[in-house]
Amino acid sequence: MQKKKVIGIIASPRKNGNTAYLTERLLNNLKDCFETEKIFLKDYEIKPCEECYHCAEIDECSIKDDMSDFYKKLREADVIILASPIFMGGVTSRMKAFMERTWHLRKGQLKDKIGSYIIVGRRDIGSGVNEIEEYLSRLKMNKLAGVLGFGLHERTVAHDEEALKNIERLSTQIIRLNETK
Repeated sequence: MQKKKVIGIIASPRKNGNTAYLTERLLNNLKDCFETEKIFLKDYEIKPCEECYHCAEIDECSIKDDMSDFYKKLREADVIILASPIFMGGVTSRMKAFMERTWHLRKGQLKDKIGSYIIVGRRDIGSGVNEIEEYLSRLKMNKLAGVLGFGLHERTVAHDEEALKNIERLSTQIIRLNETK
């Protein structure tokens, strides 16, 4: 039996930062039950949406960049985790561009997949949770409560006991949902 797939999409500019740290912990917890993949948006050229509505007509984006690599991965994934630090009260511009460019998938292509998030901020999480929760809702995904971490400097989130406990909770929820399907 083929393992189901989990994708962790990390929108941090730092590959050794707090957001990556929590995402790696989650994926490591899941690797025995799932095929896991970690994607750093920093490694891809993703232009912003041009609102041309080309994708509404033919279910394909007119912009030719690295975003085209993601559509198949998203459709094949069973679980999608969006991970972003908070910049100026919201998710990073990389995450916003990624979310905007999946607009045409809102018609049910990701319906009933499991979606969750990891948000890391210094103090005030701002609108980051709301942005991702709204995104998952628009894509008709089954949302699991995500993880909020607090940290500023590299790996300081490793001392956030509540965030680490919630990584374990989210891991357990995903594994249990996998067992029931």
